[in-house]
Amino acid sequence: MEKNITAALVREYVLRNSILVDYLSRDIINIASLARELLPLIQKENPKATVESISVALQRLSLDVKPQITDQLKKILQNVQITMRTDVSLFCLPKGGGADIEKCSSDDIFYINQGANEVTIILDRKNKHLIKGKPLLHKEHLALISIKDSLINTEANYRITPGFVHMFLSNISKEGINVEDVISTYSQITFVIEEKYVSQVFKICNDVKNLKVI
Repeated sequence: MEKNITAALVREYVLRNSILVDYLSRDIINIASLARELLPLIQKENPKATVESISVALQRLSLDVKPQITDQLKKILQNVQITMRTDVSLFCLPKGGGADIEKCSSDDIFYINQGANEVTIILDRKNKHLIKGKPLLHKEHLALISIKDSLINTEANYRITPGFVHMFLSNISKEGINVEDVISTYSQITFVIEEKYVSQVFKICNDVKNLKVI
């Protein structure tokens, strides 16, 4: 009986976590380590649960399980707008570097992210002459896939919905496609990818939107 209770609790917890479902289905997570992490959570409902019983439950869990998609997440996905831009450049500069942003038009691509030691700038290739400073990294032939949440001004939006970004990133990574950078604004998530993958990633994102893949 105890094993059945533990197995049910483990299954319920895993199905609520799309990242765990993804990692377990691809066999890229250490079962014993995961069992130790889950132990205090499972013991709240079943004090008799052990690391061993949780490990067994994880090993026996069907690998074709699908994560639970909440009604909130479904609603947001149905209302996103997906767009793409090509001919993009990326520059990583030492802190202090930058660009003549005032020379960009309102329709131009321009994103900047400053870390502790570096600055990343993403812009249209036509404007790369505006970069100031010697780049640590410079990449061309990039594209942007942007996912805009049209429900951002409602109580339920992508910013407060667990699993939204993961659904897109996990399905992109399953195809062996690297995401060069991720840009977040108030209403939009943008993935920076190599231009040669733009059609493929655009299709993946639309399949996620329509729940053809999870």
